[in-house]
Amino acid sequence: MKVLLVNGSPHRDGCTNRALAEIASALRQEGIDSQTFWIGTGPVRGCIACGACRKLGRCAFDDDKANELASRMHEADGIVIGSPVYYAGPSGALCALLDRVFFSGGDFTGKPAAAVTSSRRPATPLPSTASTSISPSTRCRW
Repeated sequence: MKVLLVNGSPHRDGCTNRALAEIASALRQEGIDSQTFWIGTGPVRGCIACGACRKLGRCAFDDDKANELASRMHEADGIVIGSPVYYAGPSGALCALLDRVFFSGGDFTGKPAAAVTSSRRPATPLPSTASTSISPSTRCRW
């Protein structure tokens, strides 16, 4: 079994990657292989609803990582999507890629999947209703 861990952060070795590394470690302890796919910092096109993907079986735009991500997601037995939270939502580049992956024939019905987010900076106080405890060793530097 192989699980694809998608790092949707522009920071290759940032907080999202750390969370995915923890998941990879837990999977490894269970004898499950994993592979991390970083979306990078390059430009990402949004879907323009041209419909060409329905004929091609892939996105017509081949100048970013959407088709590579789709291929790896199809090959994987499970998927974990990781993203930082920017202004109450996931990374825009990740959303654009996933929109195109799903619209261009990405039928992942029945495939196990999960999501992990990174959303707190060390200098930001937790709300008084939160019961989360974060140790200094797990805090990110930014």
